[in-house]
Amino acid sequence: MQVLALITILVVLSLIGFRLHTHLAVHERRVVAAWDRLDTLLTQRNGLLQQAYSVTPDPPEVLAAVHVAVQDQERSRRCGDLPALAAAERTIRDTWDRYLTEIIDYSTDAVLYSDDIRRRVGALDEAIAQALARYNHAVSDFAALHRHWAYGPLARLTGYRAFEPVGPPPASRS
Repeated sequence: MQVLALITILVVLSLIGFRLHTHLAVHERRVVAAWDRLDTLLTQRNGLLQQAYSVTPDPPEVLAAVHVAVQDQERSRRCGDLPALAAAERTIRDTWDRYLTEIIDYSTDAVLYSDDIRRRVGALDEAIAQALARYNHAVSDFAALHRHWAYGPLARLTGYRAFEPVGPPPASRS
């Protein structure tokens, strides 16, 4: 009888452990999926910005600044440097907005082309903002699980890594 009770307890504990592990895995997949979506949108938008730079004859200085910021963001995105990615994102948006206010009418074709790029970049910027919010929310939920009394030890035991939100860079120590 005691053996049967012990087997039952082990089965119940195994099922509970499996359920907890599955819950952690689902939340980790949400974070990874949110990052994949954000990464895809950043790549699409940055490609459009690079295209705008390469197609514009004699690009103005502010468009060159967008080009440099995009390259910085691509480098930080590939390296996984999230504070640098966030800083580059703010720089891209600021310089792109400045460029839009300084557009010089080179020709009718350039205006039509820039209008198309402007609409597409604007739509991608909105999608990026939403994807960024979803990613940060998923990271927050996963971090809350890591702090939970039951999920935290299991997460550390099974090797689940902690994710960082994409936010402002840390304050500099001057």
